[in-house]
Amino acid sequence: MTETAMPRMIKLRPAFRDLIWGGTRLKSDFLLDSPYEHTAEALMLSAREGDESVAVGGDFDGVPLSEIYAACPAFFGDNCRRYPAFPLLVKLIDTMDDISVQVHPDDEYAREVSGEMGKAQLWYVVDCQPGAYIICGFNDELNIEDFRQRIENDTLISALNIYEVKKGDTFAIEPGTLHAVGKDIVLAEIGENSELSYRVYDYCRVDEEGNSRPLNTEQALDVTITAPPTVPAGVLMPRAEIDGHYETLLGRCEHFASSLWEVEESAVISAPDESFVSILMLEGTLNLNNDEMFMRKGESVLLAAGQKDIVLSGMGRFIATVVE
Repeated sequence: MTETAMPRMIKLRPAFRDLIWGGTRLKSDFLLDSPYEHTAEALMLSAREGDESVAVGGDFDGVPLSEIYAACPAFFGDNCRRYPAFPLLVKLIDTMDDISVQVHPDDEYAREVSGEMGKAQLWYVVDCQPGAYIICGFNDELNIEDFRQRIENDTLISALNIYEVKKGDTFAIEPGTLHAVGKDIVLAEIGENSELSYRVYDYCRVDEEGNSRPLNTEQALDVTITAPPTVPAGVLMPRAEIDGHYETLLGRCEHFASSLWEVEESAVISAPDESFVSILMLEGTLNLNNDEMFMRKGESVLLAAGQKDIVLSGMGRFIATVVE
């Protein structure tokens, strides 16, 4: 496709994952067409082999995201060119059981061991049941030997920060931070395009044959930050009214920045010249540019880099993410 025919926006169909802790709300509440009875993850923006988002409608209908990225780099903007592969991974996650405690490496370590990116990520609690919790980092500083012993004798949980969460809570998870999502949470996750993860605790679960899932203790010891997190839980900036809608800067790191948009009647959104905008719809329905496209809860839409003054009409909440 030539640059002159570059689309202004693309809607994506997610890929799905059926994992042991997955729930049913991505199908029942978000009306996502998962083939699985229990769906743990909907990969709303993914160029990962075997788990790719696919375009819906338009000239790219049915084309995987990685092929669009290769064919139409101008759509995604110059900031993406700094990365060896497509830089973002956006998910909706539904937990019917606790996810294991794990840690992601930083970019340098990940490149050395696998050639992949590391993973900085942002979590936004879309919904949860009372008493649901998230684990994020240590509550006091440990040395490496203390960390190893706690892994080996199953006392790690007592050394970690456990946050009882509510709808709208936000967590910036730096590489090297131990973390986990508890059961009964629907979560939006925005992060680097990486799945490199090291498990250190799995709640003593065993499979049907009585076997525990393997831990990645040595790798975790290499990469984990054993001091409390330096980035506190919560949004970066307070909610602000801007031209008739509300925006909240949820988080920013060297790789991406994400904001929550709340539209009650109408708003105007523009993409920076340097990056496309990923839109993850959390609630409601919005009309883009007088019927050019519709977005509803549970959909993922991309706006091309440099697109200006896209008019949004209706009521809806979404997370907008750009590549830094």
